[in-house]
Amino acid sequence: MAGGKLSPRQKMINMMYLVLTAMLALNVSKDILDALSSLNQSLEQTVGTVENKNQDIYADFAAAMAEFPEKTREWNNKAQKVKTESDQLVKEISVMKDEIVKASGGYDEETGAPKRLDAREDPANYMINQKNGDKLKAQLEAYEKTMVQMAQGNDQLVATIKKYFDTSPVKTGEKTEPWVNHNFEHYPLGAILPFLTDLQAKVRNTESDVISLLKLNIEAGSVKFTDVEAKVIPRSTYVTQGGSYEAEVFLAAYDATAEPEIIINGKPLDPSEIKNGFGHIAFPANSVGEQEWGGVIKLKQVDGEKTYTIPKQKYTVAPQSVVISPTKMNVLYRGVENPLEIGVPGVDPAKIRVSGPGVSGSNGTYMANITNVKGKEVTISVSVEEKDDDGNVKTRSAGSKKFRIKGLPPAEGTIYKRTTGLFSKSAIANATIEASFADFPFDLPLQVVSFEVAIPGFPPERVNGSKMPSTVRQRIEKLRPGATVSIRNIKARGPKNLRVDRVGNISVDVN
Repeated sequence: MAGGKLSPRQKMINMMYLVLTAMLALNVSKDILDALSSLNQSLEQTVGTVENKNQDIYADFAAAMAEFPEKTREWNNKAQKVKTESDQLVKEISVMKDEIVKASGGYDEETGAPKRLDAREDPANYMINQKNGDKLKAQLEAYEKTMVQMAQGNDQLVATIKKYFDTSPVKTGEKTEPWVNHNFEHYPLGAILPFLTDLQAKVRNTESDVISLLKLNIEAGSVKFTDVEAKVIPRSTYVTQGGSYEAEVFLAAYDATAEPEIIINGKPLDPSEIKNGFGHIAFPANSVGEQEWGGVIKLKQVDGEKTYTIPKQKYTVAPQSVVISPTKMNVLYRGVENPLEIGVPGVDPAKIRVSGPGVSGSNGTYMANITNVKGKEVTISVSVEEKDDDGNVKTRSAGSKKFRIKGLPPAEGTIYKRTTGLFSKSAIANATIEASFADFPFDLPLQVVSFEVAIPGFPPERVNGSKMPSTVRQRIEKLRPGATVSIRNIKARGPKNLRVDRVGNISVDVN
């Protein structure tokens, strides 16, 4: 105050101000210092009370995290950051209070109270000259910035925080001085200690207000909807010509942070099938026809578990179908049962009616036996039973298909799966005569019942069964290499006494 280019008169005035300040310091009464000490103790009790209140709020966060981690995690993480920074600042101020007392003469061994509550020079030196006041100012400004960020959206709380931790320069009369000098340069230790304790109380009160605000975001005790989606539920995604597409369109609100428990037909849905509040169900379509399902959804809330019933649902399983029409191959064969699979997409197979000559069966699986049908073509028709709006059963045509009628193709005669070839006399003599429909779409196993064998030097011999008799085997053993054995007029039978007379000949040579 006495430095700089000042007139002698101004220097004299400044010197007199310093002397007056010193005289006032000497005149601080013991009663005032005792009152300030009592105030400090009261403020410390307030700090402790608010700390206990804050611990209860943190306990609520912990309980919510245990039950609803996804919903609570974001706000709990912010609350823990508030706690960490608040604890650190309160601790730093406590250390500062202890060090400033020690710098001012220490504590009385009997009472534990500071020895020199009237000390001025030592506290000012510690806070101003040693820059601890600047350190405290920086810590308060950093804390204020964090708490303001946490309280965004609550203008009143933000304003309170900024007022609590305002460290801007202070104007007294016509004089403006830094925050540190204003609060620590002119006061005794007895006044500085309650000021620091009051800062601790403001930190704890701010902590309480901010974490209480964060706790509100969890919305405990209510079903919280975090997302909304447009949903479409069609009555059917398959529409036939002449019909109409119908669907229900609505907004579905759900909580993406709370996974519900979904029970379908008495069995809990696997947690991996529940994402963002939505459950995915899938039923294997093992049997055709109308199916039914239902269940419940259980959602845990802070005030208890809520249960919602899923109304009974129905769906129809139809056999897989594809329309591929080889127009030149729509053929039914005489003499066998021709298997047919008939279905109408989107229709219960039990409600399908099939008609045509020799057609029998149900539920998608049919047989057509057109052995006794005269002509070269046959038509198979399909209709569907449906209920009208009044519940009456009616039949509508679903279409028809024309098939050509053909006889069975010639079978193939073989020994050792071959129709010709070079074999030893023993192999030919012991061969089994076989017959089959080569590359035929039906599985029609055949059994040879008779054949005719021609051996050089002997008249043809008719044989019953599928093996060479002993007389024929003896003749074969006498053949010379290069001789040809012919097996012809082969007769066979198939399933259900199917008679097959057209079987290809076999011609083999002796090696």
